[in-house]
Amino acid sequence: MLRRSAILLTHLVAALVPMAIGWNARDLPQFFANPARAGLIAAICAGAVAVFILRIDLDPLRTSGNPTKESRALAAMAAASILLLVFLPYADRHHLLEVPSEAARWLGLLLCCTGGVIRILALRQLGPQFSAYVTLQPDHQLIQTGIYSRIRHPLYLSLLLAGPGVALVFASQLVWPILILTIAFIANRIEVEETLLAKTFQGRFRVYRDRTSALLPFVF
Repeated sequence: MLRRSAILLTHLVAALVPMAIGWNARDLPQFFANPARAGLIAAICAGAVAVFILRIDLDPLRTSGNPTKESRALAAMAAASILLLVFLPYADRHHLLEVPSEAARWLGLLLCCTGGVIRILALRQLGPQFSAYVTLQPDHQLIQTGIYSRIRHPLYLSLLLAGPGVALVFASQLVWPILILTIAFIANRIEVEETLLAKTFQGRFRVYRDRTSALLPFVF
């Protein structure tokens, strides 16, 4: 319980503190003056409460091997994400690379909330099998229930929604490069992950793959 709470608190701090730094922590009332920005913080906190109540374990470091190369890539991605969480509020405050549309902010908040709900549903189904690495846990099972009965990679879908969504909440033109890089990352991860699952579960995974979509039901 203590370990799970510490991991949750670390995730929460990693999301909120960079934004406060980027905006200027001494002027947070101005940050919350925009309802979409305030809604993003409320959504993040609500997600943390849901994770705590549902006892979801967010430990991303589970691995059964020694994936040094993957560790470096994930560390680089985490660093880039934190830098973006600093820069996006900074740019919004100083009107840099701005998308002059309040509707874009609300669209971004909708994407973030949708991505957050999908992520929580997926993490609840995965349980202790969740890992940031493409790896198998001891007694690994092929999850085919809940949200996984419809799509095979809901965690990647949540990332595809929330990443660009955050950029839109801060009315940033960086939404486009973020979207492109996210798609490239997800495409590679899906290929690697499905190769591993096909090798491990063989016919069971092929049947599962044939009856489900990778990210969007009836689309892809």
